[in-house]
Amino acid sequence: MISLLFALMTIAILLAWRDHWRLSFVVFAVTMAMSVYWLDFHATTPLTIRL
Repeated sequence: MISLLFALMTIAILLAWRDHWRLSFVVFAVTMAMSVYWLDFHATTPLTIRL
């Protein structure tokens, strides 16, 4: 998941660099939404590892 988020951020940066501002913003917004979901999921899910 981290690699997907990193790839999407890279795509957003490259799109902004190539002057595709609106598409870059859409990709950035989707990436932020996925990041918040991923953080919330991993921050609130109980661990299943028994030590």
